[in-house]
Amino acid sequence: MRRAFLFFAVLAAAASTAGAATQRTEHSCIRGGELWFKAADGTKLVGHRFGKGTTAVILGHQSGGDLCEWLSYARRLASSGYFVFAIDFRGHGFSKSRTGNAANRLAADLTAATREVRKLGKRKVFLVGASMGGIASLVAATNVKPQVDGVVSVSAPARFRGMDAVVTAPRLRVPVLYVAAEDDDNAGYDFSKDAEAMHAASASTDKSLELLPGDLHGVGLVAGSARAKALIETFLREH
Repeated sequence: MRRAFLFFAVLAAAASTAGAATQRTEHSCIRGGELWFKAADGTKLVGHRFGKGTTAVILGHQSGGDLCEWLSYARRLASSGYFVFAIDFRGHGFSKSRTGNAANRLAADLTAATREVRKLGKRKVFLVGASMGGIASLVAATNVKPQVDGVVSVSAPARFRGMDAVVTAPRLRVPVLYVAAEDDDNAGYDFSKDAEAMHAASASTDKSLELLPGDLHGVGLVAGSARAKALIETFLREH
């Protein structure tokens, strides 16, 4: 079964890519707009800015990838009037690699990104993540203060790299949208079942679950499904 972006990738390859940060300052997929910032534990991170709107959408990528995965969709959202901030998680792209427990603090990267866009004057902030970025967004949304305005999880696993979005779901009180493909399962994960479990456990009174036909995963689901794009964009507009 072929997908545009696979959930799993070799983490060593991601770490190797992250090491390139000392040689290059721009991603090959886009020129200009890089913004360097730091997580609370001092990890140096990078994101790319698209658009000039007052509502910010922070995009979190999949395992083994980087912010370039979101390039097409980031441009689409920017053209609709959003300020889009696509980031490289620690150990991916040009962001710094960490070892031990620090390597798994992906939610902290989104907390830091939220802080950065608020410093830029953005009045509303949404987290939108695919797969690994989805679970990181769900966990981050339980801790960010002030709260984000909503979170969208696309093909997120319920548990990954020390994160457990079923355990944290009772603390998730912001609007949330779960999107997954009905037949998306690999390496022991069933992403539609995980979406159902996370949705059921969420404490938010404004929550929705959308299971779409097919087996597309994460960024590939957003890219390949008009319905997925419409769901995300309606959620952003209505919140």
